[in-house]
Amino acid sequence: MAHPDTVPHPSAAPRLPQGAELYRALLDQIDDGVYLVDRERRIQYWNAAAERITGYLAHEVVGRRCQSDLLMHRDEEGNLLCGEHCPLAAVIVDGQPKECSVSLRHKNGHCLPVAVRARALHDGAGAIVGAVEMFRSAVAPGRAAVRALEPYGCLDRSTGAVTRQYGEMQAAQRMAEWQRFGVPMGWVRLQMEQPEDLEHRYGGGVLEAAMMLIAHTLDGNLASGDTLARWGRTEFRIIVPGGSQAEVADLARRLAVLVESSNLEWWGDPLRVNVSAGSAVTERGDSLESLELRAACRASRPVPAPARPGDQAETTFFKD
Repeated sequence: MAHPDTVPHPSAAPRLPQGAELYRALLDQIDDGVYLVDRERRIQYWNAAAERITGYLAHEVVGRRCQSDLLMHRDEEGNLLCGEHCPLAAVIVDGQPKECSVSLRHKNGHCLPVAVRARALHDGAGAIVGAVEMFRSAVAPGRAAVRALEPYGCLDRSTGAVTRQYGEMQAAQRMAEWQRFGVPMGWVRLQMEQPEDLEHRYGGGVLEAAMMLIAHTLDGNLASGDTLARWGRTEFRIIVPGGSQAEVADLARRLAVLVESSNLEWWGDPLRVNVSAGSAVTERGDSLESLELRAACRASRPVPAPARPGDQAETTFFKD
């Protein structure tokens, strides 16, 4: 029999959450981001994982409409989904579950891939009173492994990409694989457009801030085995092992679209960073120089996705 002193008095027992508090406590423990909206898509609840994934705290978003200049969901073509194409808007209309892969804009401005599920919320009578969106990061798990190189001076301090020296070593290894075993290597060249104009308008420091924004967007949307290298003051290169010409070209286009969909806040002003991207895949007799030359010749800016009925207009950013 337990000694009386070891049995807690009922009044000393911890108070468990009740009702809505219990549901909130449970939702704050899961790894998926969760938020609830009413029929006007005004955010009513935002859990802890949503804060972690997006960078927005609950008090910054609760009460705001999700279609405002907030997460700015986009599909792979760069189409803005915050109008009638929003998964939450669709489930509120037809009550049917929706699932899709999109990018969202982090509070810091860069774009991250997420897997989204949307479900309608019903009242006791079965009427739709709102919707819930659940989302989780779709960043490749292996992307964080590059951080282990930091103590050895292999990373660019400003952007977290590998240095050009390390990137050249990786490229040489991939070229050797191509020449000996026939394993193709994709090469993406990404260059900031008119950086001098941007710096002239907004002063020193803006280019490093822009390069950091670009790096975060690129890194979050690459596969585990891809290498992101800072190549110059306003340039990146991406090594893509094993990709076909079509796959690497599509990757270059998608990355450029995502970068131009990002948002750089500079002293309160929202700026869009314009980039060009080109790609090439190893061919017989190639060297790194010839690969770079072909990618440079194919470099272009992404074609903006056409506006569609119901899409919300964006803020006007920096233009060429």
